[in-house]
Amino acid sequence: MPKENTGSGLLVGTIVGTAVGAVGALLLAPKTGVQLREDISNKFQALSQRTQELASTAKDKTKDVLSSVREEASDLTDRAKKSNEHVMDAFSSAKDDMKDKMRSTTN
Repeated sequence: MPKENTGSGLLVGTIVGTAVGAVGALLLAPKTGVQLREDISNKFQALSQRTQELASTAKDKTKDVLSSVREEASDLTDRAKKSNEHVMDAFSSAKDDMKDKMRSTTN
């Protein structure tokens, strides 16, 4: 399984597991209806805030990785261009040498 999918699945599993556990704990606790609704609301708000924080962190990390990938791709492109120039120069030089040898052998 690719690394990206594992992290994403782990994040979703953690969020869902936390939500299910919190709701289960609240529903099994001996409280009045008002207290229970207040606790559920508070837990939901805390979970919502934590989810937003995790999403923000994931977004920032994604931007960092994307920036790094772009830099690496640019570097690789530059290296490929330089390598191609060297090959073309060598080919051109070899071609010129062959032309010179052909001229000298025919004269």
